[in-house]
Amino acid sequence: MRILSLSRTLAVAAILAVTTSAQAAPRAVVELFTSPECSACPAADALFVKLARNPDLITLVMPVDIWDRSSRKDELALHAFNERQMGYADRFHQGMLYTPQAMINGVLEADGSDPSEIGEAVAQTTGALSVPVNATAAGNEVVISVGAGNGEVSQAVISVLPYETSRSVRAHGGRITYANLVRDIVPLGAWTGKPIRSALPLQNFAQYDGVVVLLQTGTPEQPGAIIGAARIPLAPPKA
Repeated sequence: MRILSLSRTLAVAAILAVTTSAQAAPRAVVELFTSPECSACPAADALFVKLARNPDLITLVMPVDIWDRSSRKDELALHAFNERQMGYADRFHQGMLYTPQAMINGVLEADGSDPSEIGEAVAQTTGALSVPVNATAAGNEVVISVGAGNGEVSQAVISVLPYETSRSVRAHGGRITYANLVRDIVPLGAWTGKPIRSALPLQNFAQYDGVVVLLQTGTPEQPGAIIGAARIPLAPPKA
């Protein structure tokens, strides 16, 4: 047990290591599909609180409703997250959904509570975010710009994901804390390999702490590889 604990500690330390500046493009987008009714999920939720501190990573936590019953429903779960996870499962020919599941750059999946698996997937997909994506708050707008492609991919979907930096909920007699809790998935439009610029009213996101912009191949129903991403905070970090 002591060896396993040390191994996991070293794995977390490795994936938390900062290898680029906070202003540089992110190295990976790491999604977590989770649920408070899943006995294995609290460990993943806690891990993602730690991973959220690494500016190299864009972490996104999405509670799914596959564990919901008539007598108990997760108020933070969105069926859109189920559909996103099912879309990944269809692409990977997985026979069933499970939690906690992590998706790295839309390309590899891992046990969401295993820092070693996540770290290995991040390493294997380094360079996947090859298209420059930028998001800024300018005046009363959120301005999003996507650069030109490298010729390898010329079709992708731009999505905006508003999030809360932190939310704590009661579960199983205790509390679970989520970091970078996604509250919606909003398709913004198509990208065809050429530079594009869009602006959204800042007031649309007034209740959130920030937004993440994803440039992803495939469709909203069957998401593919994430080839570009940006994050913009809209509120001071929560204590």
